[in-house]
Amino acid sequence: MDLRQLRYFVAVAERGSISLAAQAVHIAQPALTRQIQALEEELGTAVFERTTRGVHLTEAGKQLLLDANRLLGDATAAMERAQRAGRGEIGHLTIALPVMLTLHSLLADALRLFRREAPGVSLTLSHLLSDAQIELLPTGRLDAGFTLFRPLDDPAFKGIPIYSEKMLVAYPADWHWDNGGPTSLRELAGRDFIWLPRNAAPVWHDRLIHCFFKAGFVPRSSIQGVDVGSMLTLVAAGLGCTVLPDSATRAAPPTVAFKELPDLDVVQHWELVWRADNQSAPLERFIDIVTTHVADPSRRLV
Repeated sequence: MDLRQLRYFVAVAERGSISLAAQAVHIAQPALTRQIQALEEELGTAVFERTTRGVHLTEAGKQLLLDANRLLGDATAAMERAQRAGRGEIGHLTIALPVMLTLHSLLADALRLFRREAPGVSLTLSHLLSDAQIELLPTGRLDAGFTLFRPLDDPAFKGIPIYSEKMLVAYPADWHWDNGGPTSLRELAGRDFIWLPRNAAPVWHDRLIHCFFKAGFVPRSSIQGVDVGSMLTLVAAGLGCTVLPDSATRAAPPTVAFKELPDLDVVQHWELVWRADNQSAPLERFIDIVTTHVADPSRRLV
């Protein structure tokens, strides 16, 4: 017994006539009769009572009609779900966001647009440092992430640029300066610094340290934070200065001052990154939305 036989059976049962059912399902009447006979032989019982006025369901036929309608409905729903999944309309995505105090408006735009266009796709969001994202992507535990860097020479990853952000020196607002604030990194020599541990973000840590090498000193690390939020809190508490992205100014209390310095010449270039062989339809839909509506067209790096 297959779905085609069940459809033929339902057509006959609903019309009470094999000839009318044959017209409805576009099959010759003798062929439809043979299908019904084959169904009854497989079941070992009659599903129709034949009369000169047509056919009527037997008790077995009445029960089969209830089950057939349910099975055919389930089959139709399964087909529709598969088609929607193939179009990226349903499914699940795991997306990593930067460890930031405030979500950049472009990232929020991407998530809002995706939710509007694919409401059937469930999302799992997490805040992860870039290094952690790059480690998780190959495992399949993460579909894509908004990350600060990726190995550009590694064909296992693909990415599209989203936005860039300048870096600022953040320091306690009550620190005394002869000229109202630092004008170069060198003026920070001897001050206490708050840093991320190198093992948390080695590439980014080394880029920043290189700026201070060029300025002629190594920052004196007094305490270590774990992310942008914790580092901003430590600066607000007066425990030292640090380097933070411009977006941190939007969440900073008045006890924190910020300064853009000409020799702090590092910029954060954020990308959406994913595993190159990930064929997930919801992921492809998300990438398309980000590419079309959010990504920075001047920095295509795919």
